[in-house]
Amino acid sequence: MKLGGTYLFREQREQVWSTLMDPDAISSAIPGVEEFVPIEDEEHAWRAIAKVSMAAVSGRFTGQVRMSEIQPPVSYRLHVSGEGQGSIIGGNVVMRLADKDGGGTVLHWDAEANISGKLARVGQRLIKAAASMMSKRFFGNLARQIQAVA
Repeated sequence: MKLGGTYLFREQREQVWSTLMDPDAISSAIPGVEEFVPIEDEEHAWRAIAKVSMAAVSGRFTGQVRMSEIQPPVSYRLHVSGEGQGSIIGGNVVMRLADKDGGGTVLHWDAEANISGKLARVGQRLIKAAASMMSKRFFGNLARQIQAVA
């Protein structure tokens, strides 16, 4: 399943990039994250536990998040894998930053997700709607963090 979108930040690209590279900022911005700890001997990799509630499926998911293809301050790729509640989730997200005419930063994100198990039975339309809602929360949470330090 493919997903994507854009988000407009009022701040300059370097501020947005700095926040996107901060594991504490990322973990506190992801809805439902309960734990986000570095994986030993791996740079830009974390173990995560998140509580997810979507339609008929809710509960804790455990997994890993890895960052790759890092091109400061322009883009990177996140690889996500996890399982829980009889479901397996995998995928990746490419995040790209661009300066906005007149100031600010536009973040473009493109994701590809593979979902199996109970969560897949919920239906693609519901999953897309939930993913859209979660991405808006995530980027809104990041924006608040950026504004707090700006």
